[in-house]
Amino acid sequence: MKMAIAVETFKHPDKNSDYKVWYLHLSPIGEVVGIGVATRKELVQSIFQEYKKSGQSGWRAFCRDSESSRPIEVFDFIAQNTQENTHFGNLPTLSEFQETLNQLQLNLELRAVAS
Repeated sequence: MKMAIAVETFKHPDKNSDYKVWYLHLSPIGEVVGIGVATRKELVQSIFQEYKKSGQSGWRAFCRDSESSRPIEVFDFIAQNTQENTHFGNLPTLSEFQETLNQLQLNLELRAVAS
């Protein structure tokens, strides 16, 4: 399973409908086994592959001000940008998520990946 934890938007106006999603790769028992970054296109492809393989989405989103995660479904991508999307407009930004990590004193730093 993959848990979306932060969103990174592109600065260029021509790319305002695209974004990167930072996620945790979780084992079947919920342990974090990796951290990754996926573009909007890669995320949609991954969700379609999961549906093809298992009949359900293997993605969840942990939105800000929420106490539990929610599944990410294909219909969530009908929106054009992060602010219109049902999940990603509510995901913390990369810097907001980094502040959370700092408060937890995990000594882990996430930085934007060059596009």
